[in-house]
Amino acid sequence: MDIQALKIELVEALVNTNDASVLTKVKRLLELLRAKPSGSKEEHDEELIAAASVFGAAANAEDEPDISGLVLKEPNPNSGK
Repeated sequence: MDIQALKIELVEALVNTNDASVLTKVKRLLELLRAKPSGSKEEHDEELIAAASVFGAAANAEDEPDISGLVLKEPNPNSGK
C-alpha cells in the first residue's frame, strides 16, 4: 500500500466535505490513534486503512453511485510498444 497516496486521498476527502459530524468523528479517531501506544507499522497501516474506509463510507452523498465493487485493471505493459 502506498502510504503517501492514502494520505493524499484522506486530505482530499477532508477538504471536500462540509459534514461537521464526519469531520468530528475523523478528528476523534485521530486523537484515539495518537493516544494509543505505538505498535507495529502493519498495525498502524491497518488502522489508517480502516479510518479511510469509515470516512469514505460516510463522505459519499446518497445520490452518488456505489463504486465499492469496482475493480481497477492493471495497465498492459505490452501496449504502446
